[in-house]
Amino acid sequence: MRKQANRKRTAAPALALALLVGGGLYAANVCAQPATTDSNSAFRRNDAVSVTADHHYNSPAERANDALLITEVKNALAHDGVADGYPVAVDCDHGKIRLSGVVKSAQDAKHAGDIAAAAEGVTGVNDQLTWH
Repeated sequence: MRKQANRKRTAAPALALALLVGGGLYAANVCAQPATTDSNSAFRRNDAVSVTADHHYNSPAERANDALLITEVKNALAHDGVADGYPVAVDCDHGKIRLSGVVKSAQDAKHAGDIAAAAEGVTGVNDQLTWH
């Protein structure tokens, strides 16, 4: 219970920091990689992925929590390098992460799903990644 209270109290500053860091990582990724990504779409020379979803939030806090989880998962994937140069889109709905796009191998797709599942606050992972 105490852990939830601490999380609620730090959610807004953490979200602001995560968006700042995530935006910087995104900008660095665009300059350094041939693939460009955001949470709803990703593109690579011959590969593309686009995600559209309807989310029904009861409060801005629920939306912020999902945005924070998206940022945490994207950061973890970038830090690991499993999706470097490949189009991977990350979406979240009430704690459940959806990964879609293309990676190098089936092993990389599974590894990306494991990374997403390990993020604190993730309640499930829908891994829709494909590979070449």
